[in-house]
Amino acid sequence: MKNKKTTPKKPMSDKQFGWLLIAPLCFVLAVFMLYPTVYAVVMSFTKYLMKGTPTWIGADNYRYILHNSEMWNSLGRTGLTVIICIVFELVLGMLLALLLNRDFRGQGIVRGLCFMPLLISPLAMSLIWSYILNNQYGIVNIILGWFNIYNIPWFSSVSMAKYTIMGMTIWQWLPFSTFVLLAGLKGLPKDQFEAAQVDGSSSWNTFWRLTVPTLKPLIMIIVLLRVMSLIRTYDPLYGTTRGGLGTETFDWYVYRMGFVKYDVGRGTALGVFSLVITLLISNVLYSQLMKALKKR
Repeated sequence: MKNKKTTPKKPMSDKQFGWLLIAPLCFVLAVFMLYPTVYAVVMSFTKYLMKGTPTWIGADNYRYILHNSEMWNSLGRTGLTVIICIVFELVLGMLLALLLNRDFRGQGIVRGLCFMPLLISPLAMSLIWSYILNNQYGIVNIILGWFNIYNIPWFSSVSMAKYTIMGMTIWQWLPFSTFVLLAGLKGLPKDQFEAAQVDGSSSWNTFWRLTVPTLKPLIMIIVLLRVMSLIRTYDPLYGTTRGGLGTETFDWYVYRMGFVKYDVGRGTALGVFSLVITLLISNVLYSQLMKALKKR
């Protein structure tokens, strides 16, 4: 009997092999990201107060939040926080990056110390600063007392609390922008700067016309990531004011609606609204980032 000829199996294409490699990741994303997102969207159209069963009410939750002054106030504070923190982080980060880009003794130790705030968790950072800036026994007010400056209400004044929290956030995330910009400065093409120096260009002119445009993609990356992070500002409030004294951000308002008032329907509607805002802003910033990369 003649042996049947076996047809050789077709080798797996690169595209099929690629899908095989990312299949586990797609499964994890579907279970832990896609399903909760779809479930939250469905819950945002219901009335659910942590008891009984959810009741379908259509778009009533969205009508409520869009006509709620507390929501718009918290959203405005969040926008102010985003703008102030990003501006200070970029300006101070650029200054520190320019200083750290120079060769000096103990450079590694200084860089390590500058990176330390980023290693502290945001909640632990807020608790530490709440003790340091306490208006009665905080070390900062004790030192200021030596100069006859007493009991500054860092966290107990409506006019100061939100800016103190912004300062804490800037202090913690300043190393991120600093070291991203420092990496960019290390990779700048030296021939262009040497040519500008030969042409007699001033340091200030070289910085604005050559350094900043070259670093624009990195600046856009910093802005994109920090906007997405600052919109979800929560931990600094939990360790300090708990959203009081005019410091309530949008993310804290979502928490208060869902876990203090136990209104899950409106809380998830706020969460979906926050997701939409984040996606829209991120899409705009991402398009600007792609334009900056194409111009390089």
